[in-house]
Amino acid sequence: MPLVATCAPRRRRPLPLPIAVLLCGLFAALRAGAAALDWSVEIAPEGELFPVLDLSQAAPKSSASGNGLVIVRIRGDDEPHHLRAIVRTSGLRSASIVEADIDARATIELRPRLDWNVDWLRSLKSPSRQAVEVTLETSGLLPETREIQARVHPLDDALYFVREGRERIDLGWVFAAYVNPRDPVVDTIVADARAFDDAFDRPAADAGDSVRKARAIWTTLTRHGLRYAAGDPALSRGPAVYSQRVRLIGDVWNERRANCLDGSVLIASVMERIGMPAFLVLVPGHAFVGYHADGDRVEFLETTLLGARAADDAANFEAARSAGLARWRRVAARFDRRHGPDYALIDIGTARSYGIIPIGAPGDDGDRHPGASAARAIPRRSSPQ
Repeated sequence: MPLVATCAPRRRRPLPLPIAVLLCGLFAALRAGAAALDWSVEIAPEGELFPVLDLSQAAPKSSASGNGLVIVRIRGDDEPHHLRAIVRTSGLRSASIVEADIDARATIELRPRLDWNVDWLRSLKSPSRQAVEVTLETSGLLPETREIQARVHPLDDALYFVREGRERIDLGWVFAAYVNPRDPVVDTIVADARAFDDAFDRPAADAGDSVRKARAIWTTLTRHGLRYAAGDPALSRGPAVYSQRVRLIGDVWNERRANCLDGSVLIASVMERIGMPAFLVLVPGHAFVGYHADGDRVEFLETTLLGARAADDAANFEAARSAGLARWRRVAARFDRRHGPDYALIDIGTARSYGIIPIGAPGDDGDRHPGASAARAIPRRSSPQ
């Protein structure tokens, strides 16, 4: 005989709605707190942010294809999750967001692309110590936010070498980003150079034509009143981070002064604009500019002679030409990759093929050239030289 209940169960009174909501929220919070993912944030290198490493490369198609300046590392729990990392700090045009899925017990690195405000960076005159806020949103769990202190460097602060333990990371290609054939100053120089060379716009037929074009560029700079200004542009010489100031073309032109690297970058910018293959030559404490006059002949210009006293413009140019060649002969044997970062050749055309693009033109809102392939900001044992 089946058992039959002899009395009805007592009916439970429902919890008042506010209490029920409160308890549900409490249970959810307890679950989220207990199951929070293990995650961390790294800012490379050494807690320093150099926006030029982002702005010198084409924006990737995906917001997840950042250069690794900010890395969010997550270790999963027993369940799969959808992740959303949000990075905020002063100097960004908008928050940087990257999303991904993580499997149970898996680990993942998120590298959000930082969308820098170029005008804000141009106004920055020294490194800004500021908080970088990173929020991790995880499906089924409560979001978490962490603040990491970092130093954001101005646009004219070029990181060119990093030591990471036993690794040596050569970033010398970044100097090619300051070579900017699109800058309005280059328009002015090209227009003025035509006054010294009627054939300035014609393709060079031989080495003599290339040298004549270089003379017209040099003469335009000296007649504008541009002068060499001595000074050590190095900002950091290690042991982990090596950086150097490279002034933007507009500042050099308006102030009529240039150190050796400033002058070399300006001349290379004009040469790239008119189709002359140029390169920067970096030696300890100094830089000068070279160019291919034709297929076999290479010429050099010693930019410390900009504005130097001479009988005339032609004599000043020839002195710079002779001094550049003499210096090259003294140092040529050291460009063997064993003497980096002090000795480096930065070929502008090669850097462009690696996806290095110009920065810093007035009105540049940070949008990069379409179609260029982005190189990694901090590559491992690689250098596009």
